[in-house]
Amino acid sequence: MQRAGLAGLGSVAVLWLLALASLLGLWSGRIVEPGAVRPGLPQERPDSGLGLDRGAAARAPVATSRLLRPSSQAAQKTFRALLTLPGQSTEPQEGPDESGQEPPPPPPAPAHPRREKQGALGGAEPLPASPVRGGIFWSRALEAQVPPGFSAEEAASWLRAARQTRVVSLERGGCGRSSNRLARLSDGSRACVRYGINPEQIQGEALSYYLAGLLGMQERLPPLALSRVEARGGQWAPVRDEVRGSHWAEGAVVSLAQWVDNLTDVVAPAPWRAEAAAGRRLQPLAAGELRGLSQAQLVELVQWSDLILFDYLTANFDRLVSNLFSLQWDPRVMHRATSNLHRAPNGGLVFLDNEAGLVHGYRLLAMWDKYNEPLLRSVCVFREATAQRVRELHRLRNAASELLRLYRTREPLAEQLGFLSDQQAQLLQDRVDLVHKHILHCKAKAASL
Repeated sequence: MQRAGLAGLGSVAVLWLLALASLLGLWSGRIVEPGAVRPGLPQERPDSGLGLDRGAAARAPVATSRLLRPSSQAAQKTFRALLTLPGQSTEPQEGPDESGQEPPPPPPAPAHPRREKQGALGGAEPLPASPVRGGIFWSRALEAQVPPGFSAEEAASWLRAARQTRVVSLERGGCGRSSNRLARLSDGSRACVRYGINPEQIQGEALSYYLAGLLGMQERLPPLALSRVEARGGQWAPVRDEVRGSHWAEGAVVSLAQWVDNLTDVVAPAPWRAEAAAGRRLQPLAAGELRGLSQAQLVELVQWSDLILFDYLTANFDRLVSNLFSLQWDPRVMHRATSNLHRAPNGGLVFLDNEAGLVHGYRLLAMWDKYNEPLLRSVCVFREATAQRVRELHRLRNAASELLRLYRTREPLAEQLGFLSDQQAQLLQDRVDLVHKHILHCKAKAASL
């Protein structure tokens, strides 16, 4: 019995050894299926939670061959590769999973992808049409959004009335310098009456108004007429006492500009406000700088591009230039209202009080051009109509003669007030030529991008 028991135990031990050897043989001889991520990686069991069965495992090579990274990256992508085996969704994920690893490569992009941008809350929204065309011109669609100014018909009607109706009252305040007055006319309309400390100021304002007409931007300036002050009779008779009290010289030529109600202040747009306030050199406002701006901001920039060209041509130092000049004392001045620039109730800009332009401005070029020239260079997007007017005045070299023709045709007192000297006429043409050259420079720069 003892031997039989020992023999039985020996048989059991032999059977256990054989079974263990068989298991070891099976393990060492296990074949890795094609398409597995790396040699030696055990296949997942059906109850592993990945939802694989034997049929799915057999189909694995076909499903993974287009999703797995090259073999050199396979070890780093094992987890993502397993997640994309059959039994799971084979659609590429939109971002890294919880492990922080990258998703498999997305499918090829369509031939004509839809243009999108991230909205304010992160959602995709269609990109608006480009605000610039031809590299340097505001788009026609954007220009069509600019609020209208003073129409030619409205201006002509007001000018007729201003020259024919009587002045029934003069009031102090509301029109700038203490020598100026707010006039009420007999038809009920009002006008700012400007009396120049020097006659060249009234001359400069009148000529600036008609130069704006040559450039196609006169609608941004209030209609302006000249009048000769004669307290003894005519237009000024009802206010003879007020005229004497104002200390105006008898027979002086003054300007009457249409009064506009409900104007509000205007602060320089960010492209100039931020650069100047930080003490940096003004950078060109080009097409590439307009991304992210709202339509309202772009519409205002259309008007500012005209304003800066206009102020350079007239050498007007009493608007944005005066703000730049004041930076040496007031670092916040660019965040304050811009001198002689206001916004009408419809949103359009109004270029007021241009008496510093042309005659007076040309006399002080040495002092103010160091501010006017950088402002001109800071604009590289223009209204095409403005650029065309400048090109024609440059090509024909007739800026002064065209201005004189328009001035004499439209203003009855043009001869009495006088015109530019020969030197000033040449300065105007030189500045037109420089603006044209600057526009060509912007065009060449845009073409090279």
